Amino acid sequence: MKNITNKRLLIFGIITVIFLVIFSFLYYQNKNGIYLTLLMLTPMVSVILTRFITKEGTKHLYIKPKIKGNVKWYLIAYLATPFIAYFGAVVFFVFNPSSIDLLNSKFAVEAGITASDEYYKLLFVTIPLAIIINPIMALISCLGEEFAWRGYLLPKLCAKSSTLKAVILTSLIWGLWHTPIIAMGFNYGTSNVVLGVFSMVILCLVLGIIEAFLFFKTKSIWASVLFHAAVNGIDLWSPSALFMSENANPFIGPNLIGIVGGIGFIIFALVCLIAIQKNQEKFKLFTLEN
Repeated sequence: MKNITNKRLLIFGIITVIFLVIFSFLYYQNKNGIYLTLLMLTPMVSVILTRFITKEGTKHLYIKPKIKGNVKWYLIAYLATPFIAYFGAVVFFVFNPSSIDLLNSKFAVEAGITASDEYYKLLFVTIPLAIIINPIMALISCLGEEFAWRGYLLPKLCAKSSTLKAVILTSLIWGLWHTPIIAMGFNYGTSNVVLGVFSMVILCLVLGIIEAFLFFKTKSIWASVLFHAAVNGIDLWSPSALFMSENANPFIGPNLIGIVGGIGFIIFALVCLIAIQKNQEKFKLFTLEN
């Protein structure tokens, strides 16, 4: 059993890396965002190819939503995520109030707004719509990742080691998978590539713990997909774009990729980590039986 699991993990890893090299190179050549979207789908394709090559079939896909009894987790993943993100932004602005420049922010400038009352009205309409709509736009691409990282790699690693180790290792692998894109300046710029890659790995560790917890609690990948999509959707209305005229420090905040901007997710992840630690055997049993 362990030998076939190792074989499947090896094949999955090789195929995933091949796709990563191909689409990273294509993105490097012209910085077309379509290649990043396609790259997010490749982990799922890697799983499908691995299952076909190793004759694993379609068992243990964790694709059924299983909404009954789990509605609260889906709502948390979908609707609470923006508030967790903006908790970090609030902390940042409390300690850096001088960085707030509403009418000269990117959002205000692009909307052509010059009056505060107009700006507040626009925010009142835009933010609720963004919370509802933006995650839906990212569902397919996030499914491409969660189908593989939480739906395939995590259960396989659970079968080989403790649940906690599997969660951490899956999250670190997911973070390192982003290395070529981060090295090209995505998220953290090119001023300090090494720090950028390290920061992305830590961010994925934090988010991966939360996504693993949602996966274990709902026995499905869909809550993780929703959470991932909600996180990605915040990029379209980041705190820096809404409230600042100057460029944000990506390593600090107020955006969620920074240590201060992401403080809400760090706290949430610690809570999830404790819950995973307490329920290791229960969660491990789920991955082995389903």
